[in-house]
Amino acid sequence: MKNIFYFRVISRIGGTEQFLYEIAKKYKDWDITIFYDVADANQLKRLRQFVRCKQRTKGEKVVCDKAFFNFNTDMIDDVEAKEYYFISHANYEELGYTPPIKNEKLTNYIGVSKFSTNKLDEFGKKIGKEIKTTPCYNPLTLEAKEKVVHLVSACRLDDKVKGGERTLKLIDALDKYCDKTGRHYIWMIFTNPNLKVKITSPNVVIMKPRVDVRPYIAEADYVLQLSNDMETYCYTMNEALGYGVPVVTTPLSVVKELPIDDNMRIELNWDCSNADDVAKQIFEKKVKPFKYEIPKDNWVDILEKGESTYKEELKMKFKVKALINFNDLEENTHRNSGDVFECSKTRCDYLLEHKAIEIVEEIKEDKIEVKADNIKLDVKENVENITIKPNIILDGKEIAKHIKIEMSEEKPKKATKKKTSKKEVK
Repeated sequence: MKNIFYFRVISRIGGTEQFLYEIAKKYKDWDITIFYDVADANQLKRLRQFVRCKQRTKGEKVVCDKAFFNFNTDMIDDVEAKEYYFISHANYEELGYTPPIKNEKLTNYIGVSKFSTNKLDEFGKKIGKEIKTTPCYNPLTLEAKEKVVHLVSACRLDDKVKGGERTLKLIDALDKYCDKTGRHYIWMIFTNPNLKVKITSPNVVIMKPRVDVRPYIAEADYVLQLSNDMETYCYTMNEALGYGVPVVTTPLSVVKELPIDDNMRIELNWDCSNADDVAKQIFEKKVKPFKYEIPKDNWVDILEKGESTYKEELKMKFKVKALINFNDLEENTHRNSGDVFECSKTRCDYLLEHKAIEIVEEIKEDKIEVKADNIKLDVKENVENITIKPNIILDGKEIAKHIKIEMSEEKPKKATKKKTSKKEVK
């Protein structure tokens, strides 16, 4: 063997694991063997594409030209090498770990950065071993990658009419396509907690429900709505199309009356018989940019006209006193009997209805009157409707108060004849 790398535990994820993969990939034509005690199966699978990987057998002698150790040197006594290297992957002082650099076989030291190099040299001095670490950045090669496809759904998956079973079948089809092609996707599903539907795919992320998922919808590659034909409008679908995001839906009847064409939509059959084809289209279909005309509502003709007073109600606040112990869910806190606190009119009305509080007083905003007397303005032209916004300081707070001054256009004065003296008369 020419080069061996020993790493006791190759975990599922980690920076050193990535180092092993990158060096195996970039230097696959060199004679490299990776030894380990325990290793994640997926990590071994990708490493073995490029280099030999062997589980260490304690006591088995290994002969090589160069031996590289990472973090630990448990195998070093079973290795006969011309040169022994220790690779510093971390700031061990910050990590609280003592690197095994006292071993007499180690004569070469590598730091994955200048910072790592300096820290290992400093550590050597502290333990009385003079070492000279050579900086060598980690190998990194980047290949062109297909983008990860982002899918979004917002529905109650445990509700039969919302298509829970169809979701599972499409997930299976997507996973099979990815296993075959090496592509990737992430499907974020905003749904009810404590799902009965069991989803095990690593590509699916179950998200807690929230009132506004539009930021996620707007950034998706596809939005999926796999409901039964009980849907007679489908907000999720219309929101997605309104943002220019194509959708995957079942053969919903409402689609026929909306301005939706084949470019905007992929259809999944009710029985999911075309799930494999839909999965393929999600990855391969070339969607042209489109503008969807959201159907106009006519509630303006249905609602009873009248100005709302709710804006004024929102400004109203009350100081109240708790009459019982209760959990205030709106404020996410606990109230004990006798507690005095402030609340809005809406909350006050609700708590009064449940006899949880009594009103102490209404909190009214202070009104400030400002008189604008003797204000001199230096203007070059006649001006109307001048608005002045002075900064008024009251109790340490700056208040913006608008003062409006109406000015009528000045009438030009009549010209007067200049009196002349007798001497000026010719």
